[in-house]
Amino acid sequence: MTEKLDLKQIIAQGEELGVDDIELFHEESSENNIKIYEGEVESLKSANAKGIGIRVFIDDKMGFAYTSNFEEEEIEKTLKEAIANAEVASADEYRTLPEAVAEVEELDLYSEDLAAVKLEDKIQLVLDLEKAALEYDERIASVDTVGYGDSEVEIRIVNSKGFDKSYRKNQCYAYSYVIAREGEDTETGMAITYGDSVAELTPQKTGEEAAENAVNLLGGQPVDSQEVPVVFPPKVGSMFMYVLSQALTAEAVQKGKSVFAQKVGERVAAKEVNIIDNGLLEEGLATSPFDSEGVPSTETEIIKEGELQTFLYDTYTANKAEMESTGNASRGSYRGIPSVAPSNFYLGAGDKSAEEVLASVDKGFYVMKVSGLVTGGANPISGDFSVGATGRWIENGELTKPVREITIAGNLIDFLQDIDLIGNNLKFNPMIGSYATPTFRVKSLAISGS
Repeated sequence: MTEKLDLKQIIAQGEELGVDDIELFHEESSENNIKIYEGEVESLKSANAKGIGIRVFIDDKMGFAYTSNFEEEEIEKTLKEAIANAEVASADEYRTLPEAVAEVEELDLYSEDLAAVKLEDKIQLVLDLEKAALEYDERIASVDTVGYGDSEVEIRIVNSKGFDKSYRKNQCYAYSYVIAREGEDTETGMAITYGDSVAELTPQKTGEEAAENAVNLLGGQPVDSQEVPVVFPPKVGSMFMYVLSQALTAEAVQKGKSVFAQKVGERVAAKEVNIIDNGLLEEGLATSPFDSEGVPSTETEIIKEGELQTFLYDTYTANKAEMESTGNASRGSYRGIPSVAPSNFYLGAGDKSAEEVLASVDKGFYVMKVSGLVTGGANPISGDFSVGATGRWIENGELTKPVREITIAGNLIDFLQDIDLIGNNLKFNPMIGSYATPTFRVKSLAISGS
């Protein structure tokens, strides 16, 4: 479609109308979602979208408008709306386009095999996943939700600075929420598998993992309040990465909403801790050659060997701080303007296996679920957090009784400074974005129970 739509002509049209700079963000996307219930297809949805977002800059003022109608008259109308919006906006000298770059990384993000997968094969994969969960244990009462999804997106950015690049990517995933019951006691378990092709998905393993997670938590009880070592597997650790990332953007710092403000160059974590944002990471879920305003993606060491190095910047926040953008402009779709956000954000892997991390704990807590952490359970200004948690007790390096109805609490910086053992099993959690950790141990954390 971009071949039919002359984006450079729209750039020229904007310049003729008097804009200082103009940017076009063109997007075409598609999504497919399948849900199965008791061996039958419960729902099957497909969605396609395309559109163009137009940003213009006039006398340090920015205007934006978008459309999904590519008729010439509608494009011209949208362009003039963006200009009209700029004319009434407040002047902000920091709101500019990035300078164009000649080259960006060539990344292989598109799988022809995934694009060619038949609908029947996708449905069979979900059926296999449901079957694996149901057959795992007689205490599995039902599979509440089991589904498959895939997405494809093509992005092209053209601006008056001379940038004109595009990329195309696709991904897929499958997941299961399982309910286990024993007497009056019920528990839920969840697992997800993802990849760049259907062949990478593991329905048997994922179904069994969801069932195992639910069964292992049956009969859980609170434990006494105490401070003990706590082990975080990737599914839960990644949620802490989400919270940390919100406090490590330049926007949060500039708005006075970050516990990390004024701490660049200081030790904020244990020496073992490296926190990285890498938009080029091959196995990442948010990998792309450039960000949402055309700045090349890159690897940024935010915390290196425990020391805070920098924050995440887009062009606007970089201009305000007299820094360079880290390639972290992001937007949900062509309908929105870019803002600073993480790409692939993760805790760097260590050299221990997940089993070795667990075996290192004589008495402690293994967190399998937390509630409320990514929806307000942590204060990004003070760094304090307090969340409900469910998991299993650790005795002599082994998982024992299930534990529920407890609270774990602390401060994000203390949390980082107490990480003393890190596994090598880095894994992303696509349920909350592109955040990842290996299994890791926090040497002491307050638990509030009975």
